[in-house]
Amino acid sequence: KEAENGNTIMSTIDVNIQKMVEKRIEQWKTEVGSKQIGVVVMDPSNGEILSMATDKTYDLNNPRDLSSMYTQEEQDAMSDEEKANAWNQMWRNFCVSDTFEPGSPSKVFTVSAALEENLVTPNTHFFCDGYQTIAGYNVKCTAFRKGGHGDMALDETLMVSCNDAMMQMAAMEKKETFKKYQDLFNLGSKTGIDLPGEADASTLVYQADNMGPMDLATNSFGQNYNCTMVQMAAAFASTINGGYYYEPHIVKQILNESGSVVKKNDRLLVRETVSASTSDFIRRALVRTVAEGTGKAAQVAGYEVGGKTGTAEYSSDKEKDHSWFIGMSNVEDPELVVSVIIEASDGTAKAVNVAKEIFDSYY
Repeated sequence: KEAENGNTIMSTIDVNIQKMVEKRIEQWKTEVGSKQIGVVVMDPSNGEILSMATDKTYDLNNPRDLSSMYTQEEQDAMSDEEKANAWNQMWRNFCVSDTFEPGSPSKVFTVSAALEENLVTPNTHFFCDGYQTIAGYNVKCTAFRKGGHGDMALDETLMVSCNDAMMQMAAMEKKETFKKYQDLFNLGSKTGIDLPGEADASTLVYQADNMGPMDLATNSFGQNYNCTMVQMAAAFASTINGGYYYEPHIVKQILNESGSVVKKNDRLLVRETVSASTSDFIRRALVRTVAEGTGKAAQVAGYEVGGKTGTAEYSSDKEKDHSWFIGMSNVEDPELVVSVIIEASDGTAKAVNVAKEIFDSYY
């Protein structure tokens, strides 16, 4: 066959943001370290992926070189099967192929659903005594040891990350409505991002017909179901951009050999998730969360940053522990959504610290 000139792909990746993110990941890897770290930076106004990176890298011109992960002695001792597994792990895109419990960042969805269904208003108050009794068991809040958070306004439930209030809201919503909003936010389902290997976590999310009271309670604060980093970023973006869920994508356009546009990927609106008023409330609550609440470490001098921290701890398997932060910059017109996961941290590792460094570098 006669050779044909190929097309040129123009990606959405912002080279300056990508370099900045890779630098922060390398800094984390060198100074603290963990099993794995991943970062996704998205433009919330159109679903463009501005940066995506992990600490596992390889040379595209020499994709079977394992020297970035193993010593030569370790490689020599590997069987063919072990080498194949090592290659697959090195090539795997952690940001789209691995799933995690979202933890506290998902509380924005519980609050959003309650607002959208008119079950609460911005003036609604909740009382936290440290736990809720669900199906005969006491499900504890993060403030259980100090007797609970006490009386809180709706935005304060996010600010202090109150599990008790989230369980109360989910009980008001009931499982059918709660599940309706999980689907609206596309949690657990493929986003359709134009990258291979995106995980389908739909079997790791409850349906209304198999969701029991305990499942509803724990789902309300982000436990007992899974999603990927890119699923979480796209869902979160819709809560802070006015309520528009855009399909995340990494290809901006395709050019032929003469430079003409063969294909252009404009933003693709999949659905509307929340109203403008709910989105405005969430943005301001998240800014307050960083200014006064659990996300203080993300503060950037001179700029408004909003976001939510989250952790998942498995007492029986520390390899599964992870720290998650997802946040945004500029409350009036969000410019960036930054999502960071640190897997198998040593307890001192905080994703919010890495996110802060990224926001700092951007501004």
